[in-house]
Amino acid sequence: MAENVVKIGAGKADKKSLTSEQKLGEFLGKNKALLIGILIALVAAVAGYAIFFNVSSAVVKKNLDKIETIEYSLTKGAESLDESDLAARRDAALSNLGPYLNKGGIAGARANMLAADIYGQKKDWQAAKDAWLAAANKRKGTYLESLCNFNAAAACEELGKSDDALALYEKVAADKNFIDRSRAYFSAGRIKEGKGDTEGAIASYEAIDALEHSNDDWNDLAKTRLLDLKK
Repeated sequence: MAENVVKIGAGKADKKSLTSEQKLGEFLGKNKALLIGILIALVAAVAGYAIFFNVSSAVVKKNLDKIETIEYSLTKGAESLDESDLAARRDAALSNLGPYLNKGGIAGARANMLAADIYGQKKDWQAAKDAWLAAANKRKGTYLESLCNFNAAAACEELGKSDDALALYEKVAADKNFIDRSRAYFSAGRIKEGKGDTEGAIASYEAIDALEHSNDDWNDLAKTRLLDLKK
């Protein structure tokens, strides 16, 4: 009888005597089905992402190719066309760009940039501004965002909206990754000067010289303005 008695703590002693390898083997044996299921799920997830990435890349490339074709149709031999033919091409291009304007990412941005350029040729500055801003919103945090915002600011100036233009120029000037910050600062200074904000204009012009890589032409122009303003 004594041999059949289960001693208190005997089970714990047995578990303590197991090596790490034995414990791992025991765990794997008990949870084999679960681990296989997890592995299958992980493989499926990776495969699904790869398929999605490849399909998405192919769709983006297809959309960009379509937009490039629209641009080619617009510009091919344009120098030999009269204004009525150019106007017809612009209208056709804008119509063909329609399906791509609301797309996200680089394709949507590129479509809106082309549309903005066409609206600029048509002197439709409100539509040009809206298209530039739409393109900027689709490429936030990239070089294209500041480039599009700069062009939107120029359209705002054409519309006589100097406050909106100034806000955009200053936003672009603050982007340390934008290659033409000198021009943005100068444009901001020019608008401030036109508003009679001499101190603000001086601050914008002086900011150009402080840039690590300032554009010499805009810097030279800014120094000329500073000489006049500081008299």
